[in-house]
Amino acid sequence: MSTLKNLIDEKKCRKGPPAGTTKKGAYWLACEPILIRNYGGDGVGNNAVDCSHRLELRHYRSGDVTAMIHVHRWHQNGAGIGDSYHSVDLLGCTTIEQIVVRLKGMTLNVGYGDGERSCSDHCEKNLVEGLVALGLPDADPSPDESE
Repeated sequence: MSTLKNLIDEKKCRKGPPAGTTKKGAYWLACEPILIRNYGGDGVGNNAVDCSHRLELRHYRSGDVTAMIHVHRWHQNGAGIGDSYHSVDLLGCTTIEQIVVRLKGMTLNVGYGDGERSCSDHCEKNLVEGLVALGLPDADPSPDESE
């Protein structure tokens, strides 16, 4: 079975202009960032900060591959806004189920709602669709299936 890292390597996504540059160098995205959590208010007036978490699968010019959660916070008055990036250990996963379990078991310290889950149930469909498009299988065979 291929790992998530192998599938990102096989995607050959490092074409055209890079999606961004960090201190590690330029990187390209293996797929569009996947919305895995959205919460808070709409960020307008007295409503709470609008928060979203997106999974980014990055392939660097150097050949390194990373999985990152990009947390974006926004409010019209500028309070509590910003972006943070959190590296997540997903590259050895061979199924979507393994990735969902890891993400649902994680919490992030993002300065707003500290200790919040990184992935929500209502965004799981986005995650599954994005990873299926990369070629990752849903799950290992069920334990009681006969062969």
